[in-house]
Amino acid sequence: MGKLLQKLLELKASDIYPFHMPGHKRNPEYPFFKEAFGLDITEIEGFGDLYSKEGILEELKARAAKVYRAKRAYILVNGSTVGVLSAISAAVQKGGRILIAEEAHRSAYNAAFLKELRYDTIELPVIEPYMIGGGVSPEDVEKALDRAPDTEAVFITSPTYRGIISDLDGIARVCHERGKLLIVDSAHGAYLGFEEECKKKYNADNAALSGADIIVESLHKTLPCFTQTALMFVNSNRVDEELLGRYLSIYQTSSPSYLFMAGISACLDFLEEPGDRFKEHYREVERLRSLSAGFDRISIAGEELIGQNKVYGLDPYKFVIHHKNKSGHELYRLFSEKYHLVCELSTPDHVLAMTSPMDTKEGFERLLRALEETDRY
Repeated sequence: MGKLLQKLLELKASDIYPFHMPGHKRNPEYPFFKEAFGLDITEIEGFGDLYSKEGILEELKARAAKVYRAKRAYILVNGSTVGVLSAISAAVQKGGRILIAEEAHRSAYNAAFLKELRYDTIELPVIEPYMIGGGVSPEDVEKALDRAPDTEAVFITSPTYRGIISDLDGIARVCHERGKLLIVDSAHGAYLGFEEECKKKYNADNAALSGADIIVESLHKTLPCFTQTALMFVNSNRVDEELLGRYLSIYQTSSPSYLFMAGISACLDFLEEPGDRFKEHYREVERLRSLSAGFDRISIAGEELIGQNKVYGLDPYKFVIHHKNKSGHELYRLFSEKYHLVCELSTPDHVLAMTSPMDTKEGFERLLRALEETDRY
């Protein structure tokens, strides 16, 4: 048996709990495939072509657009990265100018490199004590476009990796008044908008419902789907979809995994009939947030951020955790070594724990216990 497979099997058999991607959380309650090899095919008759406009895969795209209430959807099997590359490449001519808000994924800068673009940056305010970037306001975009009127597109990340949501509708209005395209990297927000109470309390709607022209969302980051699976949505007639499709066929594999695409189909099944998953997830998140509100040394970024530092909304399913006496790196090691909880990342100022609708009550209880005990010292 190979070392990689052996390590994966050992991880699967251990009690180590994942507070990190992917969104399926290795939860066997929602199994995808028991015989993966038997389902792993290439593009044969009857199974469509990812880049055609007909057949079973086109039906899958239409279904995704319906679930997310978007004008058109594209299947991505090389992650949100390929969506960002394609969107920027199609929106800005070679040597043109783009406006990019800070905390953008490296794929945005890679696209700028490939198209030899000039880019300006919107700086984000810093939120203390977590030392994370705040939001982008419509006024920020307006001023930046006034300084560089030859800008062709604006690129915003919302929610950010740490869950900060910007006013996308307001930004879209500014962009469209000036004839600019708005591209939103919402890779970390595919699970937003499916729980009404969360949406109202935290201004946490899905970016696909905003006024943005192109939206990219990763299914695998926050929902039960395979790593590398994502969707790209087009929501306006301002987008040259022929050119967008051409770039997508350039950047994305010509041999798409049918396991990945079947996983997308299964994920849409989940979104169409989630049962109480989203309500239960939101309830557990709110319970943990409520119980941790009185901690002395630990603080978790929450709804108090909304309205400050240009924060329009917040993804409450992400826990940005700060400890007065311990660095984020120390917290990460402590959670991992003592409590067998592996978080998404750590910085000197915080640790990030990601949750999804596939998390279990037992997982939340273990995280709460770790937070309660760690708050004492």
